[in-house]
Amino acid sequence: MKTEILSCVKVEKKRGEEIRRALKELKLLRTDARITSNDNFIYLPLTRELKEDEKGELEVDEIPTREFKVLEQRRDIEDLIGFKPSYEIVGDIAVLTEITAGNEQLAAHALMNLHKNIKVVAKRISPVEGVFRKRKVEIIAGENRTETMHKENGCRYKLDLEKVYFNPRLASERNRVVSQIECSERGEIIDMFAGVGSFSIQIAKRAPQSHIDAIDINPIAIQYLRENIKLNGVRNVEAIEGDIREIYVKFRNKAVRIIMNLPKSAYLFLSEALCMLNSQGGIIHFYDVESSYVNAGKRKSPETAIARAKEKLMTKINEACEREGFHLQSLDILDARKVKPYAPYAYIIGIDAVIKCTG
Repeated sequence: MKTEILSCVKVEKKRGEEIRRALKELKLLRTDARITSNDNFIYLPLTRELKEDEKGELEVDEIPTREFKVLEQRRDIEDLIGFKPSYEIVGDIAVLTEITAGNEQLAAHALMNLHKNIKVVAKRISPVEGVFRKRKVEIIAGENRTETMHKENGCRYKLDLEKVYFNPRLASERNRVVSQIECSERGEIIDMFAGVGSFSIQIAKRAPQSHIDAIDINPIAIQYLRENIKLNGVRNVEAIEGDIREIYVKFRNKAVRIIMNLPKSAYLFLSEALCMLNSQGGIIHFYDVESSYVNAGKRKSPETAIARAKEKLMTKINEACEREGFHLQSLDILDARKVKPYAPYAYIIGIDAVIKCTG
Protein backbone atom coordinates (compact mmCIF):
# COMPACT_ATOMS: atom_id res chain seq x y z
CA MET A 1 0.00 0.00 0.00
CA LYS A 2 1.48 3.33 -1.03
CA THR A 3 1.56 6.53 1.05
CA GLU A 4 1.10 10.20 0.18
CA ILE A 5 1.61 13.49 1.98
CA LEU A 6 -1.80 15.15 2.01
CA SER A 7 -3.41 18.25 3.45
CA CYS A 8 -5.83 17.36 6.20
CA VAL A 9 -8.18 18.69 8.84
CA LYS A 10 -6.96 18.18 12.39
CA VAL A 11 -9.92 18.00 14.73
CA GLU A 12 -10.62 16.87 18.30
CA LYS A 13 -12.00 13.34 18.48
CA LYS A 14 -15.34 14.48 19.87
CA ARG A 15 -15.94 16.44 16.65
CA GLY A 16 -14.47 13.83 14.32
CA GLU A 17 -17.68 12.29 12.99
CA GLU A 18 -19.39 15.67 12.61
CA ILE A 19 -16.52 17.06 10.51
CA ARG A 20 -16.09 13.84 8.54
CA ARG A 21 -19.74 13.98 7.46
CA ALA A 22 -19.49 17.66 6.59
CA LEU A 23 -16.34 17.12 4.47
CA LYS A 24 -17.93 14.17 2.70
CA GLU A 25 -21.05 16.19 1.89
CA LEU A 26 -18.88 18.99 0.49
CA LYS A 27 -16.87 16.40 -1.51
CA LEU A 28 -13.71 17.51 0.26
CA LEU A 29 -12.89 14.20 2.00
CA ARG A 30 -10.28 12.05 0.26
CA THR A 31 -12.04 8.69 0.48
CA ASP A 32 -9.19 6.56 -0.86
CA ALA A 33 -6.89 7.62 2.00
CA ARG A 34 -7.13 6.09 5.46
CA ILE A 35 -8.15 8.45 8.26
CA THR A 36 -5.59 8.47 11.08
CA SER A 37 -5.77 9.46 14.74
CA ASN A 38 -3.89 9.66 18.01
CA ASP A 39 -5.06 9.94 21.60
CA ASN A 40 -6.60 13.39 21.13
CA PHE A 41 -7.07 14.17 17.46
CA ILE A 42 -8.41 12.75 14.19
CA TYR A 43 -6.76 13.67 10.87
CA LEU A 44 -9.12 13.77 7.89
CA PRO A 45 -7.42 13.77 4.46
CA LEU A 46 -8.58 16.40 1.98
CA THR A 47 -9.07 16.41 -1.79
CA ARG A 48 -7.67 19.99 -1.85
CA GLU A 49 -6.72 22.93 0.38
CA LEU A 50 -9.66 24.53 2.19
CA LYS A 51 -10.70 28.08 1.36
CA GLU A 52 -10.97 30.60 4.18
CA ASP A 53 -14.78 30.60 4.13
CA GLU A 54 -14.76 26.77 4.27
CA LYS A 55 -12.47 26.87 7.31
CA GLY A 56 -14.89 29.27 8.97
CA GLU A 57 -17.90 27.13 8.13
CA LEU A 58 -16.22 24.04 9.58
CA GLU A 59 -14.72 25.98 12.50
CA VAL A 60 -11.20 24.69 11.89
CA ASP A 61 -8.01 26.74 11.91
CA GLU A 62 -5.14 24.38 11.34
CA ILE A 63 -4.70 22.57 7.99
CA PRO A 64 -1.51 20.56 8.43
CA THR A 65 -0.01 18.01 6.06
CA ARG A 66 0.45 14.41 7.07
CA GLU A 67 1.39 11.04 5.62
CA PHE A 68 -1.61 8.86 4.79
CA LYS A 69 -1.90 5.33 3.49
CA VAL A 70 -3.67 5.44 0.13
CA LEU A 71 -5.67 2.50 -1.16
CA GLU A 72 -4.95 1.34 -4.67
CA GLN A 73 -7.98 1.94 -6.86
CA ARG A 74 -9.61 -1.33 -7.82
CA ARG A 75 -10.02 -1.83 -11.54
CA ASP A 76 -13.57 -1.98 -12.83
CA ILE A 77 -14.77 -4.71 -15.18
CA GLU A 78 -15.55 -2.02 -17.76
CA ASP A 79 -11.87 -0.98 -17.70
CA LEU A 80 -10.87 -4.54 -18.57
CA ILE A 81 -13.33 -5.44 -21.32
CA GLY A 82 -14.81 -2.15 -22.53
CA PHE A 83 -18.40 -2.81 -21.44
CA LYS A 84 -20.27 -3.42 -18.19
CA PRO A 85 -22.26 -6.67 -18.07
CA SER A 86 -25.23 -7.04 -15.75
CA TYR A 87 -24.62 -9.76 -13.18
CA GLU A 88 -25.31 -10.83 -9.62
CA ILE A 89 -23.24 -12.90 -7.21
CA VAL A 90 -24.65 -15.80 -5.21
CA GLY A 91 -22.02 -17.39 -3.00
CA ASP A 92 -19.05 -18.15 -5.25
CA ILE A 93 -21.15 -18.11 -8.45
CA ALA A 94 -21.51 -15.04 -10.66
CA VAL A 95 -24.66 -15.10 -12.78
CA LEU A 96 -24.76 -13.00 -15.94
CA THR A 97 -28.30 -11.61 -16.18
CA GLU A 98 -28.08 -9.52 -19.35
CA ILE A 99 -25.27 -9.80 -21.92
CA THR A 100 -24.86 -9.65 -25.67
CA ALA A 101 -24.30 -13.03 -27.32
CA GLY A 102 -20.62 -13.66 -27.98
CA ASN A 103 -19.40 -11.63 -25.00
CA GLU A 104 -20.02 -14.29 -22.34
CA GLN A 105 -16.52 -15.79 -22.21
CA LEU A 106 -14.88 -12.36 -22.13
CA ALA A 107 -17.09 -11.23 -19.25
CA ALA A 108 -16.72 -14.53 -17.40
CA HIS A 109 -12.93 -14.49 -17.34
CA ALA A 110 -12.88 -10.80 -16.37
CA LEU A 111 -15.21 -11.50 -13.44
CA MET A 112 -13.04 -14.38 -12.24
CA ASN A 113 -9.94 -12.19 -12.46
CA LEU A 114 -11.55 -9.33 -10.55
CA HIS A 115 -13.28 -11.45 -7.89
CA LYS A 116 -10.94 -14.19 -6.69
CA ASN A 117 -13.73 -15.78 -4.64
CA ILE A 118 -15.79 -16.54 -7.78
CA LYS A 119 -15.35 -20.15 -8.88
CA VAL A 120 -18.22 -20.40 -11.38
CA VAL A 121 -19.69 -18.01 -13.94
CA ALA A 122 -23.11 -18.88 -15.34
CA LYS A 123 -25.68 -17.21 -17.57
CA ARG A 124 -29.45 -17.11 -17.15
CA ILE A 125 -31.20 -18.85 -20.01
CA SER A 126 -34.77 -18.86 -18.70
CA PRO A 127 -37.01 -16.79 -16.43
CA VAL A 128 -38.29 -18.14 -13.11
CA GLU A 129 -40.88 -20.76 -14.09
CA GLY A 130 -43.53 -23.02 -12.56
CA VAL A 131 -44.85 -23.45 -9.03
CA PHE A 132 -41.41 -24.60 -7.87
CA ARG A 133 -39.93 -21.23 -9.04
CA LYS A 134 -36.94 -22.68 -10.88
CA ARG A 135 -34.85 -21.24 -13.69
CA LYS A 136 -32.23 -22.66 -16.04
CA VAL A 137 -28.66 -21.42 -16.20
CA GLU A 138 -25.73 -22.29 -18.43
CA ILE A 139 -22.19 -22.64 -17.07
CA ILE A 140 -19.84 -20.29 -18.95
CA ALA A 141 -16.59 -20.70 -17.01
CA GLY A 142 -15.14 -22.31 -13.91
CA GLU A 143 -16.38 -25.38 -12.08
CA ASN A 144 -19.31 -27.33 -13.51
CA ARG A 145 -21.87 -26.87 -10.72
CA THR A 146 -24.82 -24.70 -9.68
CA GLU A 147 -24.76 -25.42 -5.93
CA THR A 148 -23.14 -22.85 -3.67
CA MET A 149 -23.02 -21.41 -0.15
CA HIS A 150 -24.25 -17.83 0.11
CA LYS A 151 -23.64 -15.54 3.10
CA GLU A 152 -26.07 -12.73 3.95
CA ASN A 153 -26.64 -10.62 7.05
CA GLY A 154 -24.72 -13.05 9.25
CA CYS A 155 -26.49 -16.17 7.93
CA ARG A 156 -25.43 -18.95 5.55
CA TYR A 157 -27.61 -20.49 2.87
CA LYS A 158 -26.76 -23.58 0.87
CA LEU A 159 -28.72 -23.68 -2.39
CA ASP A 160 -28.76 -24.76 -6.01
CA LEU A 161 -29.45 -21.94 -8.46
CA GLU A 162 -31.27 -24.24 -10.90
CA LYS A 163 -33.43 -26.06 -8.38
CA VAL A 164 -34.65 -23.35 -5.99
CA TYR A 165 -35.57 -19.66 -6.05
CA PHE A 166 -33.14 -17.20 -4.47
CA ASN A 167 -32.69 -13.48 -5.14
CA PRO A 168 -29.50 -11.95 -3.66
CA ARG A 169 -30.74 -8.46 -4.55
CA LEU A 170 -33.40 -8.68 -1.83
CA ALA A 171 -30.79 -8.79 0.96
CA SER A 172 -31.49 -5.19 2.05
CA GLU A 173 -35.24 -5.80 2.02
CA ARG A 174 -34.89 -8.93 4.12
CA ASN A 175 -32.73 -7.02 6.58
CA ARG A 176 -35.26 -4.18 6.68
CA VAL A 177 -38.14 -6.53 7.54
CA VAL A 178 -36.13 -8.45 10.12
CA SER A 179 -35.03 -5.21 11.82
CA GLN A 180 -38.72 -4.36 12.45
CA ILE A 181 -39.09 -7.42 14.64
CA GLU A 182 -38.46 -6.99 18.33
CA CYS A 183 -35.79 -9.32 19.71
CA SER A 184 -38.27 -10.35 22.41
CA GLU A 185 -41.12 -11.01 19.95
CA ARG A 186 -43.03 -14.19 20.67
CA GLY A 187 -45.77 -15.99 18.82
CA GLU A 188 -46.22 -17.72 15.48
CA ILE A 189 -44.65 -16.28 12.32
CA ILE A 190 -45.53 -17.86 8.98
CA ASP A 191 -43.31 -17.61 5.91
CA MET A 192 -45.74 -18.73 3.21
CA PHE A 193 -43.20 -19.10 0.37
CA ALA A 194 -40.03 -19.71 2.34
CA GLY A 195 -37.65 -21.11 -0.29
CA VAL A 196 -34.32 -21.98 1.33
CA GLY A 197 -35.10 -19.86 4.41
CA SER A 198 -33.76 -16.43 3.50
CA PHE A 199 -36.41 -14.65 5.61
CA SER A 200 -37.15 -17.38 8.14
CA ILE A 201 -33.64 -18.01 9.39
CA GLN A 202 -32.81 -14.34 9.82
CA ILE A 203 -36.06 -13.82 11.74
CA ALA A 204 -35.29 -16.86 13.90
CA LYS A 205 -31.92 -15.41 14.86
CA ARG A 206 -33.40 -12.00 15.55
CA ALA A 207 -36.32 -13.29 17.67
CA PRO A 208 -35.32 -16.63 19.24
CA GLN A 209 -38.48 -16.78 21.37
CA SER A 210 -40.72 -16.77 18.31
CA HIS A 211 -41.67 -19.82 16.24
CA ILE A 212 -41.46 -19.71 12.45
CA ASP A 213 -43.38 -22.06 10.19
CA ALA A 214 -41.44 -21.97 6.90
CA ILE A 215 -43.60 -23.40 4.12
CA ASP A 216 -42.74 -24.17 0.50
CA ILE A 217 -44.21 -26.37 -2.22
CA ASN A 218 -40.77 -27.16 -3.72
CA PRO A 219 -39.39 -30.32 -2.02
CA ILE A 220 -35.79 -29.47 -2.96
CA ALA A 221 -36.14 -26.02 -1.41
CA ILE A 222 -37.36 -27.68 1.78
CA GLN A 223 -34.35 -30.04 1.77
CA TYR A 224 -32.01 -27.06 1.58
CA LEU A 225 -34.07 -25.20 4.19
CA ARG A 226 -33.67 -28.05 6.66
CA GLU A 227 -29.94 -28.09 5.99
CA ASN A 228 -29.73 -24.32 6.43
CA ILE A 229 -31.58 -24.51 9.75
CA LYS A 230 -28.79 -26.78 11.00
CA LEU A 231 -26.05 -24.68 9.40
CA ASN A 232 -27.25 -21.57 11.23
CA GLY A 233 -27.97 -23.28 14.53
CA VAL A 234 -31.57 -22.10 14.86
CA ARG A 235 -34.14 -24.25 16.61
CA ASN A 236 -37.28 -22.15 16.25
CA VAL A 237 -37.88 -22.77 12.53
CA GLU A 238 -39.99 -25.67 11.27
CA ALA A 239 -39.60 -26.52 7.57
CA ILE A 240 -42.93 -27.64 6.08
CA GLU A 241 -43.30 -29.03 2.57
CA GLY A 242 -46.70 -28.47 1.02
CA ASP A 243 -49.11 -26.39 -1.03
CA ILE A 244 -50.28 -23.54 1.21
CA ARG A 245 -53.76 -23.81 -0.34
CA GLU A 246 -54.07 -27.33 1.03
CA ILE A 247 -52.45 -26.99 4.45
CA TYR A 248 -53.35 -23.46 5.61
CA VAL A 249 -56.21 -24.75 7.78
CA LYS A 250 -53.62 -26.24 10.16
CA PHE A 251 -52.52 -22.70 11.01
CA ARG A 252 -55.92 -21.00 11.33
CA ASN A 253 -55.79 -17.92 13.63
CA LYS A 254 -52.17 -18.65 14.62
CA ALA A 255 -49.91 -16.05 13.00
CA VAL A 256 -48.93 -12.71 14.48
CA ARG A 257 -46.83 -12.02 11.38
CA ILE A 258 -46.91 -13.42 7.83
CA ILE A 259 -44.34 -13.09 5.02
CA MET A 260 -45.86 -13.21 1.51
CA ASN A 261 -42.81 -13.00 -0.75
CA LEU A 262 -44.38 -14.09 -4.04
CA PRO A 263 -44.57 -10.77 -5.90
CA LYS A 264 -46.34 -11.78 -9.11
CA SER A 265 -49.12 -13.85 -7.56
CA ALA A 266 -49.33 -13.23 -3.79
CA TYR A 267 -52.85 -11.82 -4.26
CA LEU A 268 -54.06 -15.32 -5.10
CA PHE A 269 -53.25 -16.41 -1.54
CA LEU A 270 -54.75 -13.56 0.50
CA SER A 271 -57.71 -15.66 1.66
CA GLU A 272 -55.33 -18.25 3.12
CA ALA A 273 -53.22 -15.54 4.76
CA LEU A 274 -56.23 -13.89 6.39
CA CYS A 275 -57.40 -17.28 7.68
CA MET A 276 -54.00 -17.89 9.28
CA LEU A 277 -53.74 -14.41 10.82
CA ASN A 278 -54.33 -14.15 14.56
CA SER A 279 -57.89 -13.05 15.38
CA GLN A 280 -56.40 -10.32 17.58
CA GLY A 281 -54.67 -8.90 14.53
CA GLY A 282 -51.24 -9.21 12.96
CA ILE A 283 -48.83 -7.92 10.33
CA ILE A 284 -48.55 -9.05 6.73
CA HIS A 285 -45.36 -8.30 4.77
CA PHE A 286 -46.73 -8.34 1.24
CA TYR A 287 -44.91 -8.11 -2.12
CA ASP A 288 -46.34 -7.07 -5.45
CA VAL A 289 -45.11 -6.25 -8.96
CA GLU A 290 -46.63 -3.01 -10.20
CA SER A 291 -46.13 -0.76 -13.23
CA SER A 292 -45.81 3.02 -13.30
CA TYR A 293 -47.40 3.27 -16.77
CA VAL A 294 -50.63 5.26 -17.02
CA ASN A 295 -52.93 6.18 -19.91
CA ALA A 296 -51.49 5.78 -23.42
CA GLY A 297 -48.25 4.38 -22.06
CA LYS A 298 -47.25 7.56 -20.24
CA ARG A 299 -44.55 6.85 -17.67
CA LYS A 300 -44.77 8.08 -14.10
CA SER A 301 -42.45 7.79 -11.10
CA PRO A 302 -42.18 4.74 -8.78
CA GLU A 303 -44.60 6.55 -6.45
CA THR A 304 -47.32 5.81 -9.03
CA ALA A 305 -46.57 2.08 -8.75
CA ILE A 306 -46.54 2.30 -4.94
CA ALA A 307 -49.93 4.05 -4.86
CA ARG A 308 -51.39 1.45 -7.22
CA ALA A 309 -50.05 -1.43 -5.13
CA LYS A 310 -51.52 -0.01 -1.91
CA GLU A 311 -54.92 0.55 -3.48
CA LYS A 312 -54.93 -2.88 -5.08
CA LEU A 313 -53.97 -4.63 -1.83
CA MET A 314 -56.72 -2.89 0.13
CA THR A 315 -59.27 -3.81 -2.54
CA LYS A 316 -58.15 -7.45 -2.66
CA ILE A 317 -58.23 -7.77 1.15
CA ASN A 318 -61.78 -6.47 1.23
CA GLU A 319 -62.76 -8.90 -1.55
CA ALA A 320 -61.13 -11.82 0.30
CA CYS A 321 -62.94 -10.93 3.54
CA GLU A 322 -66.27 -10.78 1.71
CA ARG A 323 -65.56 -14.08 -0.05
CA GLU A 324 -64.58 -15.88 3.16
CA GLY A 325 -67.26 -14.29 5.35
CA PHE A 326 -64.73 -12.42 7.52
CA HIS A 327 -65.41 -9.12 9.24
CA LEU A 328 -62.55 -6.69 8.53
CA GLN A 329 -62.21 -4.63 11.69
CA SER A 330 -59.12 -2.65 10.73
CA LEU A 331 -56.54 -2.32 7.96
CA ASP A 332 -53.58 0.04 8.32
CA ILE A 333 -50.70 0.38 5.89
CA LEU A 334 -47.55 0.86 7.96
CA ASP A 335 -45.22 1.27 5.01
CA ALA A 336 -45.13 0.89 1.23
CA ARG A 337 -41.92 1.18 -0.75
CA LYS A 338 -40.10 0.36 -3.96
CA VAL A 339 -37.95 -2.69 -3.23
CA LYS A 340 -36.22 -3.02 -6.61
CA PRO A 341 -36.84 -2.58 -10.34
CA TYR A 342 -38.52 -5.59 -11.94
CA ALA A 343 -38.74 -4.53 -15.59
CA PRO A 344 -38.67 -1.17 -17.40
CA TYR A 345 -40.99 1.10 -15.39
CA ALA A 346 -42.20 -1.79 -13.25
CA TYR A 347 -41.13 -2.43 -9.65
CA ILE A 348 -41.33 -4.93 -6.83
CA ILE A 349 -43.30 -3.10 -4.16
CA GLY A 350 -43.13 -4.07 -0.48
CA ILE A 351 -46.10 -3.30 1.78
CA ASP A 352 -46.35 -3.80 5.54
CA ALA A 353 -49.98 -3.92 6.67
CA VAL A 354 -51.57 -4.38 10.11
CA ILE A 355 -54.81 -6.29 9.71
CA LYS A 356 -57.48 -7.40 12.14
CA CYS A 357 -60.38 -9.50 10.90
CA THR A 358 -62.70 -12.02 12.50
CA GLY A 359 -64.93 -14.72 11.16
